[in-house]
Amino acid sequence: MSLLLALLAAGCAGTDWASISQQATGLRASCESQLTSGAIKTRLAAEQCANPAIHDLYARAGWPDMDILDAYLAKREAIAAQWDRNAISPEEARAELAQANVVQNSELQQRATNRAAGVAALRANMPVICTRRGPTLICQ
Repeated sequence: MSLLLALLAAGCAGTDWASISQQATGLRASCESQLTSGAIKTRLAAEQCANPAIHDLYARAGWPDMDILDAYLAKREAIAAQWDRNAISPEEARAELAQANVVQNSELQQRATNRAAGVAALRANMPVICTRRGPTLICQ
């Protein structure tokens, strides 16, 4: 899952979102390898293997946009189900998965931009308080 840019744009201080993203990628890879080995029989089952763990990983870390993540994970399951039924070709499935990722990242970037604009608006309306420390004037 390619969430790193959006994770960083979310601005959640103190959380190592790069590490969370790598863990999510590992969870998905583990389930996909079970599909390849035959332990999991369908692409939908592979998604259902990975998605709850990925959801929990982000929820525990305090990801602020769980609704976008949940929509993305549901879309992946819908695509996998179509692929399993041969309603779409493997190429179409990969294209739809890539598009779902683009949509998710765009929505996350828009939310991050909106949050940043909100913070900037709050700061613009806050009174400025200045104090002098020796020859230095510090304004906040």
